[in-house]
Amino acid sequence: MNGDALLNIGVFAAATGLTIPALRHYDEVGLLKPAQVDPGSGYRRYHHGQLDDARLICGLRAVGVPIDEVRAVVGRPAGQVRSALDAHRERLVAQIREVSQRIVAVDEFIEKGTAMPVLQTIRPVQIRIKVADVQEAAVFYTAAFDVVFNEAISSLQFGTYRTDRFFLITLEERDGGMSRHDGTRFGLLVDDVDAAHDRAIEAGGVEVHPPTDFAWKPRTSCVRDPDGNVIDLSHA
Repeated sequence: MNGDALLNIGVFAAATGLTIPALRHYDEVGLLKPAQVDPGSGYRRYHHGQLDDARLICGLRAVGVPIDEVRAVVGRPAGQVRSALDAHRERLVAQIREVSQRIVAVDEFIEKGTAMPVLQTIRPVQIRIKVADVQEAAVFYTAAFDVVFNEAISSLQFGTYRTDRFFLITLEERDGGMSRHDGTRFGLLVDDVDAAHDRAIEAGGVEVHPPTDFAWKPRTSCVRDPDGNVIDLSHA
């Protein structure tokens, strides 16, 4: 068989790691079109030159990269493939954090039981802060406080939805006329003030005042995020 000969779908599938149903599906969605389709039988054949793209598709789909993101990088330079993998890795890490928080909630149900709901006073579950760049701010907060960043709603998620710990900090890009001096001030309850303070500084925050004990209130500290928002940290 010379290099110009076409490969039938079975041979092509075996050479790339893709299944025949997958190849048919990728043809239908326009991800990997065969080089030739028999007009009578509909039988698909592929060029040898399509092997690398097919193997890349197989690898990306094997680790769960969505089809639309695979389509965007097939045939592109290696750097774009790496960027897509980096973005997918961040998404998987966020999913792991969210699942971990759900496990904590399940453990609490197991330990404390599912008591009858008690009427509670209204409490806030969301604040909005202004930042220069949403993605960069998300990197700071996820590193400093180990929270989930929900990219779909540009929000940092504390706790699991429908639990008492649930809270959102929504990141909004500030207008051109705003400066870092227009930042928001808010407080966070943390299990370990000193550790949270140190992580925030390591992630790029600026110390306003170090962890301090007061006679009339729990241990506290204060940091400023890279966008000028002030965060008061208190022991939970």
